[in-house]
Amino acid sequence: MTTRRQRRALARSETQAREWAHNAARSLVLALCDGQGLPATPFRVGVVLGPGEDPWVECPARFLQETPLPGPEVDRQWPPIRRWLVTSERIVGRLGDGRLYGYRWDQMVGCRVDLTGGCERVGVDLFDGTPLTWSGPAVAPMAVAAVAILHGPGALVHHPGLSILRCTDYTSVSAGSPRGVPRRG
Repeated sequence: MTTRRQRRALARSETQAREWAHNAARSLVLALCDGQGLPATPFRVGVVLGPGEDPWVECPARFLQETPLPGPEVDRQWPPIRRWLVTSERIVGRLGDGRLYGYRWDQMVGCRVDLTGGCERVGVDLFDGTPLTWSGPAVAPMAVAAVAILHGPGALVHHPGLSILRCTDYTSVSAGSPRGVPRRG
């Protein structure tokens, strides 16, 4: 496959992931506001839920704090995209070493969200000052969960990092649009 074809395939894949993420994020907002159950399960990530913990959504994302395992692929620039389960209590995923890593909402004191096309990120700060960042075109549902839990449900309407989800034409958002502004016509 040529480099040009690879770039096109990657762009197509990212656009599909972004569209899925925006739809899933909007569904999560509605479910959280209406108190509905969600269809997510902990099984693909391999997580055992705690008492009263509800699975909300599974997001494919890069965890930027993941360090590469020693071996021939050490020269990678980015960690791989992995499945992260977002629940009512935490964000949890299995990294390359096969172990589960989880971060509880009640241990977070800060939140940064940017869903600009091509630059999507969700960052949180733990009590001890440790910053954690997930990135990729499918982090929108994780961003919704972080804003709802850490800032309250009212922030879903006003948080500037979620503004792209309030656009009526969100499916046309692409990395080529400045600052994540949807392309028209």
